[in-house]
Amino acid sequence: MPKKIEHVPGTDKFMTLDEIADFVAEAKEAGASGSDIPQGRLSLSGKLQRLVVAVPDGE
Repeated sequence: MPKKIEHVPGTDKFMTLDEIADFVAEAKEAGASGSDIPQGRLSLSGKLQRLVVAVPDGE
């Protein structure tokens, strides 16, 4: 069963570039490839609020 790597900003309402970079690094460490497609949630103004990607669990 794949596991989900998810990032939701802590104190701020929207994700920063540093948080997006951390998400990508964490997802790649967990086994995600560059071709995996993340899902995201945007605010009404188009700002990124959440990212999720499913990665293999390594079994």
